[in-house]
Parts: sequence; structure tokens; C-alpha cells
Amino acid sequence: MKTRTLGVNLVLALAACTMGLGCDDGPGTISTGQLQLTPDSFRFGKLAIGADADRVVQLENVGSGVIIIANIRFEVDNGDQEFELYYKTTPEESETVGINRQGVDDFRYPIRINAGDSFYLVLNYRAAREVPVGGTVILETNLPDTPEVEIPVVLSEGAPEINVAPLIHDFERVPAGEVGETTIRVSNVGQLDLEVSRVLLNGSQDFKPLIDVDGDMRDPRQVSQPLRVLGPSETLEIDVRYTPQVEGPDTAELTIFSNDPNQGEVSVSLRANGATPCLQVNPPALEFQTSLVNRTDSRPMSLESCGGAPIEISRIYLAEGSDPAYELVGDSLPMLPALMPEYSEGDRLAGLPPPSRSIEVAFTPREERIHNGTLIIESSDPVHPVLEVPLLGRGVTNACPQARAVEDEFYVVPLDVVVLDGTPSIDQDAEDNRPVSYEWVITSRPDGSVSQPHESFYDPGQPANGGLDDDLMTPTSVFFVDLAGTYTAELRVRDNLGLDSIACENPAVVTIVAKPEEAIHVQLVWRTPGDPDETEGGGTDLDLHLLHPNAENWFSRPYDCHYAEPVPDWGQIENSVDDPSLDIDDINGAGPENINLDNPENTDNLGAPYLVGVHYYNSRDRVTGQDYGPSWATVRIFIEGELAWDYTDGENPGEREMEAEDHFWDVAQISWGVTGEVVTRDRYYSQRP
Repeated sequence: MKTRTLGVNLVLALAACTMGLGCDDGPGTISTGQLQLTPDSFRFGKLAIGADADRVVQLENVGSGVIIIANIRFEVDNGDQEFELYYKTTPEESETVGINRQGVDDFRYPIRINAGDSFYLVLNYRAAREVPVGGTVILETNLPDTPEVEIPVVLSEGAPEINVAPLIHDFERVPAGEVGETTIRVSNVGQLDLEVSRVLLNGSQDFKPLIDVDGDMRDPRQVSQPLRVLGPSETLEIDVRYTPQVEGPDTAELTIFSNDPNQGEVSVSLRANGATPCLQVNPPALEFQTSLVNRTDSRPMSLESCGGAPIEISRIYLAEGSDPAYELVGDSLPMLPALMPEYSEGDRLAGLPPPSRSIEVAFTPREERIHNGTLIIESSDPVHPVLEVPLLGRGVTNACPQARAVEDEFYVVPLDVVVLDGTPSIDQDAEDNRPVSYEWVITSRPDGSVSQPHESFYDPGQPANGGLDDDLMTPTSVFFVDLAGTYTAELRVRDNLGLDSIACENPAVVTIVAKPEEAIHVQLVWRTPGDPDETEGGGTDLDLHLLHPNAENWFSRPYDCHYAEPVPDWGQIENSVDDPSLDIDDINGAGPENINLDNPENTDNLGAPYLVGVHYYNSRDRVTGQDYGPSWATVRIFIEGELAWDYTDGENPGEREMEAEDHFWDVAQISWGVTGEVVTRDRYYSQRP
């Protein structure tokens, strides 16, 4: 889509000051306006006689001063009353007639566009003759260099023309675990075939597009291109399903690419769980697995605001019929009604936790049996105005040790170190109320991750090199987050009689979410079936490569970022901000190796994409000389923190076999404009190119 930008220069700004238009108070400070037109013309395909169509041009002030439009006029042949001009101030509002088909001008002049604001012109064309005639819409402005801004009206003899509806869809409130659905209709309203080439989704991956392929609903991002060729008046339906894993606002943008000469790409704004109050309780059920008879055990629970509007909590109480062993800890309760702020989209995208407050429930069993109860929370949540939290406890004379963690969630970046701390764990019938052993176990992790909890690292500056085994006598461990993705760690504690928290079904579970901060994050891990221990000794060595668009070939300096050039000088010379970096060069098997690039260059301007490659550098043990044979490589590419590509498209199983030493895999290419786009290359060479 073409854009034109016109500016208010210094002379105009000075003149504007004298007229009281857009001048800062400070001496010598000039406010300037700058007008950007998107697109830069009204373009229509060929229409049947009597048919009509709308085209929109956005007038955006991207400067700092006020832009004034004193008059708007047509220079078009409107003898058959084919044109009518409308206006609006936001994309969502209804249009108002500005100049009708009879030429009557109802615009309210002067039209002022403040800095950062937009004004929208909507031109309606109703075909009335076989040979179309275009023209110009002219704006009389306060731009001194171009006081008359011309917007061409172009009528084509015939072309494909895309129409997408709706352009904005709000799923409103969809609770976690449930599904919301909508249909986006892509139609060809032109005269020639429309080729819908591909679909891209940026934003929350809780949204998923689907199209019908031979009776099966498939993700169009995993379907061979082009997706569909639509004849005139034909329609493609894209089903979009929203399945949130957790409560909270979500947004995404679905972009549809086609051969429409005027709108090569059209974006649909998707949002959900936005401006409504939402309350969730963590944990959703409060369990006292084993508590000592006649002793009080208290547990905290978190009330969390998960919506895009503030939430008001009006009542917190125990339901009638709850076991009298339960009671609310008065000092922990807020003064009611209590108002918590919204969970803003910015905070969510930044990985910040939702606004919350903690309350406590006390459990004092008087006999050895199961005790049941229900905690009631009433709030302004429109979906769950009355939230019921089950309470379950068991009174015992020999209490199980209870595993508890200082923090149960971490939001980090890959290669960070987190401290797993089980200090709050208790053993109620021990003299010091402490368990005798603490074991941290990683129960789930991203594919390819090999990191384990350690008591300490051999070298704190190089945590990837490992460390001392975790000491079970201490409640803390350090954990190196080697890959992007989600991890869970369980704390298992044991008392002096050998009873552990697992037998009592009472582990403490910690979630670690590692999300890259860089614009481009490329990750390599591998496995070698012939190597019995890939974490120690001299295993296989695969090298990750990221090639600059200016490179003539692989391994050319300084345009190939890899182990021999880990921080090459790209982009602006001697400016490290736009340079890539290889974070780890793993030489003893398994990986990971990561390359990050925070400020990619525009590949359209450079004329070529970035390339990702993998080289099988060494297949032999550095000590024994044993050849371990083939390795299986896994590459993942993250764009703006979200997984954008891995090797699972089509028939690919997620891994690529690297058959022997010095073989090379040309993996994928990354194009970069406003954001990144990844395309599979999958070219394999029996020697490095």
C-alpha cells in the first residue's frame, strides 16, 4: 500500500504562530505538522453498470503542529453523478456526507487535524458508463510547499479486487479453556481472478485461523501457496478460533496477502477479553492435603484481575455448610468493596503479572478425617459474578511434609538463571517444622532443553557449563534457562520418617516462562543417537549460522554470524545496537546455540532476506576420536518473542538429519519490514557451501 507524506515547514509554522495555530509557548520552539496519506489515491477496479464501491484514504498528522484543511473540492467528471464523498474521524464510526452526488458541499470548515490524529475520506463510486473516467480530490491546506494536496481518483478497466469483512472482530469475553469462533470472508469483487497467496498471524497465538482444504479444516499457514484462486464474486471463508489458555486480554492481527494491485495486503484486527472485568483465583481450589489434628495451618490464595476493566470485589465469605475447621484470616481480608485495576494489554505483553491481592484461609482439624468447605467471592465479573472455590483438607496425626515455594512463577528471557527456593516448606510434626530433604525436579521443558537444577555453578559467568549436583539438604537450587519456552519444576520434600510430599500428592509446582526480548531469536538444539551422554565430554558439534542479506556466501566475514564471528559489525558501523550475537557456542553435544538480532534492517531495501543455516562442524569425540555418526537438528525461529517457525510444516517431523561431518543445512529465510516473516528453504548439502 503506497503512502505519501507532506510536511509543514518552518515558514508556515512561524506564520501559524502569528495566527494562534499550533505554536508552543516556549521561545524558539516551533510545532510542525506533517500530512501522511494512506493509501495515496482512490483506486477502483472495473464495476458493472449500477454497481458501487467505497475507497478510504487516511489523512494522518504525523508531525507536532496542527494541519488545517480550508476546503475540499472535486475535479472529476461527475455528470452522471457517479461520485459522492464522505468523511469520518475514526475507522469504526459511521460516515457523514461531505460532498453529495449533486455537488453540494456539507463539510464543516476549517477541518483541523491535531498532531497524532487522523481524518478519513471515503469516496463512493457508482458506475454509470462503460468507459470509466477518473479525476482528482483536492485539499486546500496550510502546507506551504503543497497548499493544494491532490488525491488521484483512478478507475481501472479490470483487475482483481479484494474485499475482507469484517476488518475488526471482538470475541468479547471467552473464559480460559473455552472456545470463541468467527468467520472472516474474503471476496473477489473485481473483474479478474484474485489469487489469495497466504495468511499471516501476528500477536497472541491463542487465535488460530483455519480454512477448508478438501473437507478438512487446516491452518492456512501450513498449506502450500497460493491458498486459493477466487473468480469474480467468489468467496473464501477463514474461520478464526480463539482458545485462551489463561484469563486476560488478547490481541492479534490477521494479514491476508493477494494479487490485488491496490491492496496487496489487508489486515483484520482481532481482540478478546478486553474491556470487561475479570476475576480469577489462584489456586482455583485450596487443598490442605495433610494437616496435624488440633494445629492451625493457613494457606494463601491470590485474587487476580484478569480483564481490561477494573474489577470490584463486594463479598468474601465461607458458604453455609462449610466445615467449621475452616475460617478466613481476618487480617488478610481487604476492606470491602475492594477495587482492583485492570490487567492492561501493555502489562500483559510485557510479561508482567496481573494485579492481585492475597487472602488467607486457616484450617484447624479436630479429628482425623476429610473436611470440606466452599469459599464464596462475589464480584463485578459478568461471567462469574459468584465464584466458588472448593476447600479440601485432611486431618492427620502424622502429618505429611508440605512442599511450598517462595515464587511459583518466573517470567524470564532465555539464558537467564532462576533461583528455585523451597524455604517456606513445612513438616508440621517435626520439632523445627522443617522437612529433612528438598529435591527440585524439572517435570516439563521445551524439546531440546538439557539444563538441570544445581546447587551452584562451576562458573557463575558461564552457567551453560553446568555445576555441582543439587544438595538435597538445602531448600534452594539454581537453574539455567537454556531455551525459550515453558518449564515446570516440582519441589519434593521428605520428613525424618521417610514420608514425602509426592506420596501425599502435595508437590510445589513452579512455572518458568522464557520469552525472547529480541526482534529475531534463532535457536538450535540437536541430538546424536550414537552419543550415550550428550551433556558431558567431547560430543558432536553443530554450529548455528545467521547470514546477512549483503553476504556473498556462507562463512563470509563479517556477514556470517557463527562461532568464528560471534558478534559481527552489521548495519551502522561501530554501532552495537544493530549487531547480532551468538550467545553460546556449544561444542560437546545437544546445544543449545542461540543467535539474537534486536534491530534487523529492512530486507526490502537490502534486496535479499536473512538466511539461517546449520553446519555439522565435528562428529568425533575430542578425546577418544570416536565418530558418533548422524545428528538430528531442531531449529526454532522466534519473531518478537513468539515462535514463528520450526521444522514441522507439511511432512517434516520437526528435526532434520545431519548425516555426517561438514554437511550443511540451509534452513530458512527471514524477511523483515514492519515485522518478520519466515519462509522454509530446506536445502541440504553434503559439504559446506
